[in-house]
Formats: sequence, C-alpha cells, structure tokens
Amino acid sequence: MKIFVTGGAGFIGRHLVESLNHGNEVTIFENFSNSSKQEISNLLQDGVTLVQGDLTDRDLLKKVVRDYDLVIHLAAKIDIKESIKNPHLSNEINVKGTINLLKACVDNSILKFIAASSASIYGDPEVIPVTEETVPNPISPYAADKLAMESYVHAFANTFKMNSISLRFFNVYGKSQSNAYAGVITKFMQRIASNKPLIVFGDGKNTRDYIHIKDLVQGISKAIDHIDGKKGRTYNIATGKSVSINELAELMISISGKNLEIQHDPPREGDLRFSEANIQRAIDELNYQPNITLKEGLSKLLLNR
Repeated sequence: MKIFVTGGAGFIGRHLVESLNHGNEVTIFENFSNSSKQEISNLLQDGVTLVQGDLTDRDLLKKVVRDYDLVIHLAAKIDIKESIKNPHLSNEINVKGTINLLKACVDNSILKFIAASSASIYGDPEVIPVTEETVPNPISPYAADKLAMESYVHAFANTFKMNSISLRFFNVYGKSQSNAYAGVITKFMQRIASNKPLIVFGDGKNTRDYIHIKDLVQGISKAIDHIDGKKGRTYNIATGKSVSINELAELMISISGKNLEIQHDPPREGDLRFSEANIQRAIDELNYQPNITLKEGLSKLLLNR
C-alpha cells in the first residue's frame, strides 16, 4: 500500500511511519515546524520518502498527493496557548490546511483518508467517560479547529464518496516525545532525573486518560484495516481509564525508587478538570484494544526498558 503521512516527522508520526514502513511505501509530508529532519534520518535511510512542504500550499499538495492508496493527516498547529494568541494562524493550518489536503485527495482520486483529531473537542464535559456522542464543547481555538476539521472530513466523505475516519487522540506519551508534545509525564520525568520535587498545579485531582504511543499507533493501524464504508466516523483512541495528576506523580516517584516530594502550585488558567474516554466504539468497530498499562508504559520510560 502507498501511504502519504502529513506531519510524519512529529512524535506520533515517527512512531507511526516506522510501524507502517514494513510492507508499505510511505511518504512523509512535513514542514519541520515542530520537528527536524535529523529525527527521521533513520526512516529515510530505510526507504521512506520525504516531501517538504506546507499545508497552505494548495498547488504543491495537488502536485504531490498522487497515486496513493491512503492519506493519514497528522500535521497540525498543536499549541493550545498559541491558538489563543493567534487563532487566525491556527485556523489557517488546522482547518484550511485540512481542506487543501482533502481537495488534493479528491482531485487525484484518493478516496481513503484518516485524520488526527483530539480529546480537546469535548472541553470540560459534565459526564465522564465521554463517548463519541457526547456533545462537543471546545474551550480553545485549537479545539474548535479540530471539531471543524472533523466536520470537513465528514462533509468530503459524503460529497465525494470518500472513506474516512477521524480519530480523537487522548493524552499520548512515549519514548522520544518531542518538546511540541511534551506533557506532564515528560515534565515529571525531567524533574525526577534532576532529583527535584514534582510540581502539580492546583489540587492535583484533575484526571487524564494516558495512552502509550504503541497503543495509539495500533489504533491508527486498526482504522486503516477497517476504513472501508466509513464516512467521517469518529473514534476515541485512549485506554478508557483515567488517573489523577496526584496519582500519576505518586506512581512515577514509586517507579523511580527515589524519595521525592510533590509540590502544589496555583492552578493554571484553562486546564481541563476531568478527562476519560469510553472506547467501546473503537473496540466494536475497529477491533482496537489497548494493551499497555500506565504502570508498564511509565516503567519502560523511567527505567529505559
């Protein structure tokens, strides 16, 4: 299968392309705004093709997105704070860039499309765990962009008879996580390595659904296998289990074997309170099943297993 992956040099992209590059012809489309060519040097040596460009370049997309069986769209402006400061730029990349890519697919008769969406579209839900039927409540321009992106993926599927899926990623973590994706786990790891107290903002009762990068890649692979007949269908890709930030900090300290304290700082504006996914739809329709527990995944990271 010939597969075109936008944002293929990012944290998720690198792991995905490495997985797909066995038995497939994979092309990375990248502008390196959140990554570097050095980070994919091993992939390029293994036969992956690189096309350097930007989603805003409609002519380039129409030219290079040809003769592929499938497009996987990971590229995005992912910084929520940046989207608040500059919503026009965020929209230009995340929404208009997606439209440009979808149109290039249609123009070149590519009828299979998988897009990376985000749990951020749910905002602070009144009821958890959230299902794909939970009413979205985006509380940042980035989240609004992702919701709009989903709508365009759905609309193009209906209008142009495309097979398409939007995957709502929850809090992904794993080896070689780039600064662009660095979340609380990466920051806790840095504090542990420096023998410093772990900093928790607020009371630490906020919950998150953390998914290991290998399970996330599995979710994408399952979407590829089951894309036929899907017309913009959405799926939560997570573990279906949440932990509080306090519990996460305690677990990471325990795994490290160090005697470190947890320091509570004032809460940060805009932090979501609770997040947990119901993944039954992905289990039933994609045969998706997360395999790596949080303790196992963190042990791999902290102990370099």
